[in-house]
Amino acid sequence: MRIVTQWIGGGRFTGWSGRTRGEAVLVLATRAVTAGSGVIFVLLTARHLGPTGRGEITIAFTIAYITAHLVSLGTTTSGRIHLLAPNDPVTANDFCSLTVALLPFQGALATVVIGVLSWTTLHTTTSFMLAVIGLSTATMMFRSAVSVLYGLRRYREVLVAETGIAVLEVGTLTLLLATGRLTTTTAVTTMAIGSALCAVWLVRQPDVLKRGWRDNASMANWRTLIVDGVSPMVGGLLFFLALRIDRLILAIVAGADSVGLYTVALAFPETLRILPMAVGQVMADRGRSGIDSAALVRMRGRLAVMGYFLILGIATMVGWFLLPMVFGEGFREARDVLVIVTVAEAFLSVHLMQQVLLIGFGRPRSIGVPTTVGGVVVIVLDLVMIPAWGIHGAAWAAVVGYGVLSLMSVLWTGRNLTKTNAI
Repeated sequence: MRIVTQWIGGGRFTGWSGRTRGEAVLVLATRAVTAGSGVIFVLLTARHLGPTGRGEITIAFTIAYITAHLVSLGTTTSGRIHLLAPNDPVTANDFCSLTVALLPFQGALATVVIGVLSWTTLHTTTSFMLAVIGLSTATMMFRSAVSVLYGLRRYREVLVAETGIAVLEVGTLTLLLATGRLTTTTAVTTMAIGSALCAVWLVRQPDVLKRGWRDNASMANWRTLIVDGVSPMVGGLLFFLALRIDRLILAIVAGADSVGLYTVALAFPETLRILPMAVGQVMADRGRSGIDSAALVRMRGRLAVMGYFLILGIATMVGWFLLPMVFGEGFREARDVLVIVTVAEAFLSVHLMQQVLLIGFGRPRSIGVPTTVGGVVVIVLDLVMIPAWGIHGAAWAAVVGYGVLSLMSVLWTGRNLTKTNAI
């Protein structure tokens, strides 16, 4: 990692990366590395382990993400916000010490969840259960470490860490595959070890933690982090369910074929979503740090959304022609769904840019309100429209639901920023 750090951190690159465009490129590159390594991970494990093995790994990741999201109590968002704010009393020491204090609860919750699933339906081995518990704990460690570095606007270190994880995990999985030792347990264990090692590496970077960080932690600051994190936690969980529950409902009412068509149609807009998320994160960070004004961030956000609309339109036209060629004639029906879900993605990008303003200039406790309300609306629409109209019902539920979500975000953000005198 030292070689990569020196290459990324050298000379001219340092000055360029300190500007909005450079920071956005760093965050986008980080997300691209994560997505790319994820694709390779899926290919390596799915081809060798088959549908059952791939399904168990998916369950492991789902357990790790949801339990880490719940136990962290939203501090990955509130911690980043407080670290970004100038002269804020909350420090990286407070954030990291709180994470360490919550880790036993993370392990306990993951143990209960995987234990119940194993006892009732999965019937997994003890080694796989231990690997899932380890992955859940490592996921929380890594998410918190990344939030600390993002709160300090240390984007280069995060890119190095994500690249290190990708190289370590892909290399290890390839070696396991070549030696005939690739199993669901070894795959999950590899991911857990990679995440844990990179989490430790991140927080050990210079000027991240002060000496005696455990003793210098403030209980009052812990309370601030938890109270300010509840709203983002609830909103983030409902948003996650809103984005994923349609596949589950579609599988139940229409079968695996419809899920396959729907997933392929979503592949294009969901892949492109890293663009507004990367740009938006940097704009929010610069706003909370006091570098850019709310007016400037709003103007750049509108330009980013307009540019993203153009990219979505071009991608839809290309996808329309490529879908049958790449995936086969059996996926021709997905072309109509692709057009519909692209409109939904356009609505979602409006919501994402409103979240930029809330994170950059709003009150932390207000961040999760739009996603909470909008998430409930999307889930209800999925429950009503998918059983009635199948795959097209799922697509139109996304359009209407994301439209309501974006409208709610625009109204709530304007109201919140007016109260805080940001605009």
